[in-house]
Amino acid sequence: MFWTPVSPKKKEAPEPEERGEIANVSEEARGGLSLLNLLPSYACVVSGERTVLWANQAMKRDMGLVPGMRCFEVHWLREEPCGECPLDMVASTGKSFCWEQSIENPQTGKIQVLSQLIPLPWGFARGRCFLEISTDVTLFKRRQSQLELSQREYKALFEGVPCYISVQDRDFRIIKTNGLFQKEFGRAIGRKCYEVYKGRDKKCDPCPVERTFVDGQIHFSEETVRRRSGEPMEVVVYTAPIKDNWGTTYAVMEMSTEITPVKTLQRELATLGQAVAITAHSIKNILGGLDGGAYVVRSALRRNDPELTEKGLSMIQEGVEMARRLLQDILLVSRHGRPKLEDISPVNLALEVISLFQKRAGDLGIELQLETMGERNLTFRGDHKGLHTALANLLSNAIDACASLGAQGPGKVFLRVHELEEVVCFQVEDNGPGVPEEIKEKLFREMVTTKGNAGTGLGLIVTNKIVREHGGHLRYRSSPRGGTIFEIMIPRKPVFGEKYPEQTGLSSG
Repeated sequence: MFWTPVSPKKKEAPEPEERGEIANVSEEARGGLSLLNLLPSYACVVSGERTVLWANQAMKRDMGLVPGMRCFEVHWLREEPCGECPLDMVASTGKSFCWEQSIENPQTGKIQVLSQLIPLPWGFARGRCFLEISTDVTLFKRRQSQLELSQREYKALFEGVPCYISVQDRDFRIIKTNGLFQKEFGRAIGRKCYEVYKGRDKKCDPCPVERTFVDGQIHFSEETVRRRSGEPMEVVVYTAPIKDNWGTTYAVMEMSTEITPVKTLQRELATLGQAVAITAHSIKNILGGLDGGAYVVRSALRRNDPELTEKGLSMIQEGVEMARRLLQDILLVSRHGRPKLEDISPVNLALEVISLFQKRAGDLGIELQLETMGERNLTFRGDHKGLHTALANLLSNAIDACASLGAQGPGKVFLRVHELEEVVCFQVEDNGPGVPEEIKEKLFREMVTTKGNAGTGLGLIVTNKIVREHGGHLRYRSSPRGGTIFEIMIPRKPVFGEKYPEQTGLSSG
């Protein structure tokens, strides 16, 4: 057997652009450069004199035949180096550097790239070299700009819409609110929605947010909530699901729009309709009484009976007085504009009102008392005629309530004046049967009466309107002695615009 020696295979000559520049590079380094050809990014080796010694396939494809050119000629089509060149910083510190820059692409024009410059531990023929890798992030930056624009638009919409917006998780905990919500309800992040809206310790039933979590659909409802000041507000509520990429509802956006003025107008229109019907019925009764009185007078005149004549005239006078009160109430309900202000002594006002009912209360065996607290008797600004009517309505109702007790016990009515620094408080308390449960929710809103044909139901509506026109509020609660306490609070300084849109009852106590 003969052995024939084999001559080693000659290495192929390097590419023309590599001659004299990468010919002395080790096989290991050459393998690393070949791997860079697989990158979709632009990669090049730059000398300390900013000459491009080598470029990967992606860079040569998009930038042209760049080896031998200066980096600033390739990237920015400049004829001189940049003022602040990252290469100088990397050369001085020996540490890699990453930055964003815009470069010229002959194929597509200016593009945005994320570049990294790395000092190489091995050298070329011309001394120290650096590897620059640039990734085209133009599309990413465009998407980022679009996302930022969408976020700004969303924020403008979220903060700009004239409604109260909150985002709630599955535990009904508020995780985000807009500025208008925070203004009306205060800081609510981390609190339960039913605590913030209604001061409750458990969720509402039914709950539109819960329904949206269950079926992923939009729901709406009308609710009465409370501002952080305690004032009630009527709103229409819409709830919409917020879903993740898998279509699961992980939060619900609740949007509430105030409809208090609309609901108030609805109630006023309903009241007007009721007033028309009740007025027609009341006028019919009044005319019947007048007709009866006239008949009695005619009969008395034929008989020449003075007592019967007096009785008939009394019936006519009572009918005229009923017509006068009815007309006054209707005018007060339909009145618009600010009250006519003057200086009023709260104690004197109470004395005037209580003197009107002394005889009536005495005839019915009802004890009527005036109590004052504070004893300042400082004047306040208000509509004397209107407030006189409001107090008279409450006192008349209290006497009627006590009169309904009959033989169950002596009736007692108290009119109290409590003078505070900023407000004047009038209280009317009786020991009557109290407000029936079936009409409690309708008080101040609808025309309700417990007097049958003897009442129109306008009294409390008129009283409420007068108080609201003064920027005050009217409320009621059960009396510890049995019966009811109605309370009028009037600010000493005039506040117009019906500050309290809806009046409510108070808990017992």
